Amino acid sequence: MQSDSVLHSNGDAMDIAVKDGRIIGVRGRTTDRVNHGRLDPKDLYGWQANASRERLARPLVHVDGALVESDWDTAMGLIVERTKTLLDEKGPGSLGFYATGQFFLE
Repeated sequence: MQSDSVLHSNGDAMDIAVKDGRIIGVRGRTTDRVNHGRLDPKDLYGWQANASRERLARPLVHVDGALVESDWDTAMGLIVERTKTLLDEKGPGSLGFYATGQFFLE
């Protein structure tokens, strides 16, 4: 599978090896005009976090001051609710979202 790195803004091109629905390795794409096949340590080894037993696989939300597992609809609903509250009470300068242009595959 072909993708770009989402770990930094350069968008280094890479090939992703997948077996049984899981990433098993990556390599740089030599024909790419940005990285010419070179990958930095984040690109080379960052994918291993996907297989970690410690990886967060479900959203966590605050309930009575503690983080508890939730479902995605509930978590996203809380984000929408809080965003609307901030916009209504403090205006558009009260919040921001960080994103990158490389989020096209995932």
